[in-house]
Amino acid sequence: MMDEQEQIRYLSQQAEKLYAFVFESYALYSAARDYGNGEKMTMTEIHTLSLIADHPGLSVSGVSKMWNSSVSAASQNINRLAQKDLIEKKKEAGDGKTVRLYATEKGNALSEQHKAYDRQALASAAKALLAAHDFEELQTAMRVIESAIKLVEALRDQQK
Repeated sequence: MMDEQEQIRYLSQQAEKLYAFVFESYALYSAARDYGNGEKMTMTEIHTLSLIADHPGLSVSGVSKMWNSSVSAASQNINRLAQKDLIEKKKEAGDGKTVRLYATEKGNALSEQHKAYDRQALASAAKALLAAHDFEELQTAMRVIESAIKLVEALRDQQK
């Protein structure tokens, strides 16, 4: 049985696998693909579109808070969606600053197509994982991921 120091050393050495997972996930997340409308979009764009479709009237700062991104990054993403006629921006009455976001008919349709795509992709991934691991292992992995997310959030908060 390994003592705590040996366990820490082992887990530290295994971190390369975690880095590889993060980098591969980021590459997948950043790649533009066609989600059903003939235009290539990144996951960030399509998920932002779905966020706006699911929360009509959301503000740019609301998007940035929900995605934990800067207002500038959210604004750039939102501008790309508006240029593609997937969302529209409406200034709030009586307030020249606050802009509310709404999915267009085209945007709502694409959001629904993407949700169906995601359901199918997630079901395929779950099936592949269940072929390689038993359900209890996957439940444990999810608990570990939840803990890792909390650690990363704490690190991010410390750096602010």
